[in-house]
Amino acid sequence: MCALQINNLKTFAVAAETLNFTKTAQLLDYAQSSVTAQIKALEKEYGVDLFQRLGKRIYLTEAGMKMQSYAKRMLALHEEMRQEFEEEQEEKGTLLIGACESQCIYRLPELLRFIRNQYPQVQVILKPVPSSKTSEKMLQEGELDLAFIMERDDQHNGLLEAVSLFQEKIVLISSPSHSLAVHPSNSLAEVMQHPLILTEKGCAYRTELEQALQNQSLHPENIIEFGSIEAIKQCVMAGLGLSYLPLMTVEKELQTGELSAVHLDEPITQPTTKLLWHKNKRLSKVMHDVIDFAIKQIG
Repeated sequence: MCALQINNLKTFAVAAETLNFTKTAQLLDYAQSSVTAQIKALEKEYGVDLFQRLGKRIYLTEAGMKMQSYAKRMLALHEEMRQEFEEEQEEKGTLLIGACESQCIYRLPELLRFIRNQYPQVQVILKPVPSSKTSEKMLQEGELDLAFIMERDDQHNGLLEAVSLFQEKIVLISSPSHSLAVHPSNSLAEVMQHPLILTEKGCAYRTELEQALQNQSLHPENIIEFGSIEAIKQCVMAGLGLSYLPLMTVEKELQTGELSAVHLDEPITQPTTKLLWHKNKRLSKVMHDVIDFAIKQIG
């Protein structure tokens, strides 16, 4: 049954209930002439009169009463079929998102909540990825659908699409009792005299710190390396050394006084958080919505 026939049946069903073409037109937002035309089209198709007029009122004929019964069933079946196909078209499957540990823990829970609310049948797998280069490689090889990375804003991989969300703020931290915590400004050379507790190699902000040290011909030797930001924070609180972490990961501890910010007199390049995907990948509706959400809510 074509859309035109369905519309005619809907119009007839309303007219059969109201027994008033003017009211039917108002309810359906049609011109009255359109209601009359649709009823006549049904009458012509089935070769029957559906309404009869007695004075100023109209009534269903016997054929009209039979048509009303069929119309209800046919319209109900049409609605059931429409809902069935809508459910089949609902986004399903798996969405693979890569991000560094700090993004996974401190920034992406709101995004995951959004996906779960909007696409309950989509399974989201959030993969912690230690470096931007690893994320880019996984995107190119189809192991990720989307990736949140940190890198310099001018860096770009030609095979990938990227949207810059915002510039991160990375801070040097210490325990409140550390000697450098009370100084208004410290040089990188002074920082180098203390143990550094850092994330794994390849991490964007560690790379920028190492580059700043290299520019001054400083070569750190006393480095403790952890894969866990929480472990790093605990070690810094215990006075075991300094660390260089995104502000979002230590903001709470800085406010409570469990950690202190160490001020530097030399600026270090701050990385930009970006959202990446492969330029040749077909974007599903959920991926489009995730990108839009990230730009509006995270950026």
